[in-house]
Amino acid sequence: MDALRRLSRLPDSHLAALARAHLAGVRAALGVALDALPDDAGAAECRAALAEVAAVLAPEGSPPEGEPGTLPGTTEAEGSVTTGAVTTGDMSTRAMAAGAMAADSAAAGSTADSSADESTPPMGTPVPVTREPVAPVPPDPLEPQEPVPAKPSVRPSPHADAELAALAAELTRSQECATFLGPLAVPEADDTAALWSWFQLTLLRLPSAYATRWRARAADLAVAARTAPEERWDEWRALDGVEVVLPPLPRAGVTGVRLGAAGPLADWAVTAAGGVHGVLPASGDRSPLALCVVLSGWVAELAARDGQLHHCLESVAHRGVIPLCDAEARATYRQELAQRLGRLARQTPGSPEELRAALAVDEALCSVLHLPPAAPGSWWARVAEASQRMVLELRRRVRDNGGDVAVQVLAPTYREARRRTGGNDIPLDAGGRKGQVLAGLRLWASVEGRELPGRVVYRA
Repeated sequence: MDALRRLSRLPDSHLAALARAHLAGVRAALGVALDALPDDAGAAECRAALAEVAAVLAPEGSPPEGEPGTLPGTTEAEGSVTTGAVTTGDMSTRAMAAGAMAADSAAAGSTADSSADESTPPMGTPVPVTREPVAPVPPDPLEPQEPVPAKPSVRPSPHADAELAALAAELTRSQECATFLGPLAVPEADDTAALWSWFQLTLLRLPSAYATRWRARAADLAVAARTAPEERWDEWRALDGVEVVLPPLPRAGVTGVRLGAAGPLADWAVTAAGGVHGVLPASGDRSPLALCVVLSGWVAELAARDGQLHHCLESVAHRGVIPLCDAEARATYRQELAQRLGRLARQTPGSPEELRAALAVDEALCSVLHLPPAAPGSWWARVAEASQRMVLELRRRVRDNGGDVAVQVLAPTYREARRRTGGNDIPLDAGGRKGQVLAGLRLWASVEGRELPGRVVYRA
């Protein structure tokens, strides 16, 4: 392992970055499997292998790390935070937004609770996280590779509408694009329909005020004139009222997407959530299961439409981040999400077990993202907010029922947030400011004495 350790610590090597990424993926996969199979015949050897991998990933001069999923500076039973992380300097620059919401101020085992701690402001609000004192912050993670230079904007196909192509190019050069999305290139769209879809999907990543402005400009184009043939819509089940997600473009045959109370639920999500109850979520049902079924349908459907989406679900994404433009990757992700929905459906409402299952579904939903994360206040940020709000509200009910539970949204700076993560966080070299948490992938929680570490994407 000595050669592998030396390779992984080289600061300016793409091969070193690749080695760290694979090792971090192996560590994450084995850690998850070990948690699920602690009595397996290979458990002891697995722990030894994890220790070796942790030693390779540990920064030079620091002690070897413990098993993932624990807090820094604690006993062997509690473990220590791992600091090796996956770099993504050669990846495309897009991700999902997840700003900081209000945190649960009580650490594990605490019985203190106040209305101020229970509040949940909009995604993106930099709310400080109150917590009990913890051990000193571990050493800084390894420096990521140098950012890949932004690619120049690509000229759209001459078959695309000229006015739409000009508007798309203007979007990529705009200040809001530079601020929130990083370097962005107009795709080589084959036709007007593909370019329109890309444009509207991109707006879902901007704060709503900017998205509304750009969407209005697109609606004023001649190609979007209302004299066009009748509009067609795909309608999905809404949480609150009617909302247009993707406007149609009848002249180019593009079907729009909107949310409505009468919209159907995703068949696969309904089947997965049948559980032992066999009752379909009704319109207006705000139970954790019903909300998760609705959000799961949205996320899976958009994953099939948006070629810039990725997922980094730790139990599946062994290499850190996996593009969802691949049909097999989408199927694997959806299968994992369906299994988590099924586990949620089988739990007793208001129980610690339901909270643990809801945390797992929330992780799956929040692990679908662009690189770098979309902006706080964007449509994607509101999806993450709805999911995490569901978990926080469920935590309150479980605690009211006497459950020993705590949940925290991680701090907006990585220096603070990593005190509550398992160490397998994802650094990006684009988006936000250095040290900023760009997306919350998994909430920190303690359920009946068992700690469940958080996970984030941050600006390295």
